[in-house]
Amino acid sequence: MFDAPKIGGFGYGIGVSVGILLLITTITLASYFCTRNNQPPSAAPPQGRSNNSVDEVAPVDVEAGIDEATLMNYPKLLYAQVKAAAADRGAKEDAGNSLCCSICLADYKDADVLRRLPDCKHLFHLKCVDPWLRLHPTCPVCRTSPLPTPLAEVVPLARQQP
Repeated sequence: MFDAPKIGGFGYGIGVSVGILLLITTITLASYFCTRNNQPPSAAPPQGRSNNSVDEVAPVDVEAGIDEATLMNYPKLLYAQVKAAAADRGAKEDAGNSLCCSICLADYKDADVLRRLPDCKHLFHLKCVDPWLRLHPTCPVCRTSPLPTPLAEVVPLARQQP
């Protein structure tokens, strides 16, 4: 009845080639848009270029460390004092806390000066934890922050230790 026109191998080849090119283009565009770095328009201009716009906002450091005055108010102790106080109380909770520094992993010696963080009571070598606290406002072990946060004002129980 009807004779269907026969498409030769050349027609199939063109169709497959166009399909493969469309597939590769789609994958390339999708990966470009999914992996590119989205910077807000208020970000600082690249180095070497200056933007004299008055409206430009400098990038904000989200995690600023503890200021020097606050850091100096944190208690300093000799390890011999900590060990004697734990032995006097018979406290088992200080046993794991007072064996070694969690930052440098060195065992404490009786003459070592330690800093006790106020909220979590973790102990560290003074020379190890002070640089950390100048950069980060949290305990290196439990991430408890001694600085007040809006959540602590709304939910006071969030800052209580069990």
